[in-house]
Amino acid sequence: MKQLFVAWIAFHRRPVSMQSHFGYELKFSQFAFSKRYLRPLEYLVKGWTTLVLLLHKKPEAIWLQLAPTPLLYVAYLYKILFNRHVIIIADCHNVLFRAPWINLPGAVDLLNRCDLVILHNDCVKQQATAAGVIGKCLYVLEDRPAMLDCGIIEDRSAFPHPWVLFPCSFHADEPIEVVLAAARLVPDITFVLTGDTIRAKGIHNLTNIPPNVKLPGFLPTVEFDMLLCTTDAVLGLTTLEDVQVCTANEAVGSAKPLILSETKLLKKLFYKGAVYVKSDNPQSIAQGCQEAISRKAELIEQIVDLKVERNQRWLKQAEQVDALLYHRGADTSL
Repeated sequence: MKQLFVAWIAFHRRPVSMQSHFGYELKFSQFAFSKRYLRPLEYLVKGWTTLVLLLHKKPEAIWLQLAPTPLLYVAYLYKILFNRHVIIIADCHNVLFRAPWINLPGAVDLLNRCDLVILHNDCVKQQATAAGVIGKCLYVLEDRPAMLDCGIIEDRSAFPHPWVLFPCSFHADEPIEVVLAAARLVPDITFVLTGDTIRAKGIHNLTNIPPNVKLPGFLPTVEFDMLLCTTDAVLGLTTLEDVQVCTANEAVGSAKPLILSETKLLKKLFYKGAVYVKSDNPQSIAQGCQEAISRKAELIEQIVDLKVERNQRWLKQAEQVDALLYHRGADTSL
């Protein structure tokens, strides 16, 4: 089956990690305006380029990384006008089921028309059901550990050890100011916060950065992978109970100790190789980073075991998605 995965984002690890199994072609969208008020125009441009891409590629199955919801509109426009038999698979992050995305016109109805609605964990499945998405098309497929071979990556980071990597989207649920306060408590540890700092404008205050905090910006994948493979530990924090923290699977894939928010979801998914901290407490975060570094060898052993266990679990889930896709494909060919 000819498959195409479309994501309106510059890069995301989840579809990359799944690509070798499902065999889809993966297309990220690099185009983005820096100003939030231009976002509607940005979606119009992305919508047109995606429609042209679909007309060119003629996929039998379209995977959509959601949110944003407008990508779903484009897929159904293509289905209605050009290929009524195309299979639509919605790969849904938890943010899709919060305002504004789930409240956009027709969002729930279009999700219910999808052949598969894939959720990243049971918590997101509960959110989808509560929003009105029907159960017959819902399926949980967790994040696969990042497929990284750190043995072939050279350390070119230039950061003094010990240092901690905190990959950021600079969303409102990331306690950036608390991390900065934590960094001031442990000046011997360097904190590297990656991500596009323009997104922090109006949400986080980055004007008073301690000297042991580095902001290298949004990095090319090769450079970011190098940081993943050479850091002493990975920090993944959120103030929301239902957020999975994508960077945790990247840390598992690169066999790095984790410092995570002590939410029920993260403790359930990452039950080995992690130190759990209070996201609103600088002292807790600082102590968690110190503990992860002091227990580095022990936590790495646990993370290696967790990587094997989570990958085996993911493969079982993926095999069931394969069966569902084959069934849908057989139906549409009749």
